Amino acid sequence: MVKWIPYVITKKDMRPQFSSDMQYENWIAGQLRAKKITKVRKGLYVVADARGELLATKFEIASKIADDAFLCYHSALEFYGAANQVFHAVTVGSKSRFNSFTFRDIDYIRKQPNNSYGIVYIEQAGVRVTTLERTVIDCIDDIDACGGIDELLGALGQIRILNEKELLGALDAYNCILLYQKAGYILQQYQSKFGLSDAFFDECKRHLTRQVKYFLKDEYSEVEYNSEWQLMAPKNLIARIGGGY
Repeated sequence: MVKWIPYVITKKDMRPQFSSDMQYENWIAGQLRAKKITKVRKGLYVVADARGELLATKFEIASKIADDAFLCYHSALEFYGAANQVFHAVTVGSKSRFNSFTFRDIDYIRKQPNNSYGIVYIEQAGVRVTTLERTVIDCIDDIDACGGIDELLGALGQIRILNEKELLGALDAYNCILLYQKAGYILQQYQSKFGLSDAFFDECKRHLTRQVKYFLKDEYSEVEYNSEWQLMAPKNLIARIGGGY
């Protein structure tokens, strides 16, 4: 009867294989009794092996919580292998409302997305995630959601390639003056590493106003005015960037 079972099971994916809702629910109940699947939350299940080990990653699970769910912020950095730390939490972008929950000691936390730019589905991994460029811009916008400034700098140190057109696309989707300031200020430190053009930074500066902003209000005790980006920025930021950039 059942021809195909994905590692992460939702009714939407499996229901076409059954003649009725009742038949589907009976099948789910039987799989649970046989311990072939494990319940994550209502309507979401994961296939398990004979030892009870899950056959899906936390990233695959997160991508199935809602139809529009996707990995973002630090969780996206983890997925791309750019994070310095592994968190016991997954940040899930989704316009669909759901209550954050814990499963197998992992917290799945919903974050309302700012926009829909740069969200991709990576078929071979079964994961929906922000592009690397959007992830970087997201993390610059909300450094706390990235794990802090040192985690952000460490991630930028590990990333090898960034597409400046995609970076500008993500910035344009936000359309936030402060974010243009922060992104220009941070990424200028990595200009040679990522091969970012002067035109990229000129475009960031085109959105600036005369209003002075704080890059970070609480992270550093010593700040100075950066006239190029009209930011009150930490004096020692460059010293904290690894690799000499």
